[in-house]
Amino acid sequence: MSDPLLDRIAFAVAVFLVFWLIGGRQWNRRRAVQLARAARDAMRLLGDDVRVQPLGGGTGGFLMEVGRPGAGIRSAQLLCLLEPRDFPLAWAWTRWRGRRDQFILKVEAAQPLRPARLQGQGRPVGGFDLRRLVLAATQAASPQVQVSFGVAPGEEGDIARAVALAAGLARGELQLAGREGVPPGGRGGTES
Repeated sequence: MSDPLLDRIAFAVAVFLVFWLIGGRQWNRRRAVQLARAARDAMRLLGDDVRVQPLGGGTGGFLMEVGRPGAGIRSAQLLCLLEPRDFPLAWAWTRWRGRRDQFILKVEAAQPLRPARLQGQGRPVGGFDLRRLVLAATQAASPQVQVSFGVAPGEEGDIARAVALAAGLARGELQLAGREGVPPGGRGGTES
């Protein structure tokens, strides 16, 4: 024997989740297009022929690769992973933990680089005018430059700043300073 009230509640929850899924996927598609436009323009600093490959049918993010790298760059790749807006529990959990749309930028330099890193210890740190910088690192092994950061709505300009940082690091124009990448007596920044 079924309880009509429980049946109605279960039906309402199911309808709510279906509508959230549809709405979340649409939200992620729009967000992916918005971020891809900003990223494509920024990636031109690293070279020409920027190719975009959508992930998860366009709702999970995208992968960008530079086809013809510029001076001082062997290869460049940008991975964008969108927030899980289509599943409310996962979205709430990641939001609570401070995650936003995540980017991982990897660049192969044409020259050897000095190892250095600035890490957010699991949480974003400010630095290089990036509000949600998680990691900026240079190393001798592949990938020689890696910049990981988050972007919330309204922070799309951080994509161009992160690409400029990676380009400067790869070309030797910038260096991560100090033991943890922070110059003595200052906040995260660069030294020439």
